[in-house]
Amino acid sequence: MYSIEELINIILSKSELLEEQAMQKTELRNLTTKQLYCIELIHSLKNPTLSELTEKLKTTKASTSVMLDRLEEHEFIVKVQSDNDRRSAHVHLTNKGDRAAHLHSDVHKQFGALLTKHLTDSERDILIVLLNKAIKSIE
Repeated sequence: MYSIEELINIILSKSELLEEQAMQKTELRNLTTKQLYCIELIHSLKNPTLSELTEKLKTTKASTSVMLDRLEEHEFIVKVQSDNDRRSAHVHLTNKGDRAAHLHSDVHKQFGALLTKHLTDSERDILIVLLNKAIKSIE
């Protein structure tokens, strides 16, 4: 039986491997994990501002801005000036960015299915409850 540390290591390693394999087959192969996470956040926050993204990413505005500039260069996002406040802009995903967000989400679904494929429905439900409790501990 594995220890909790070994289990976490196995899960993280397998997840990263699955994600890398999926990305290598697409236009996303040059994205960093942080950039992909940023794209996922933009998708879930629905056109956030720089400040909103900075808060969620737990980085500085300068770091977020540099990342957004790179994502814009590679046509994953566009910055649109706010109608309400001309000093700020909202970040929108392009079609390419939207595909990236969905691919990332699909990889998570695939990994969840792999992780639980040998579990019964009740075991899966118990795992979900336990993982939710564990997540509350690290938030």
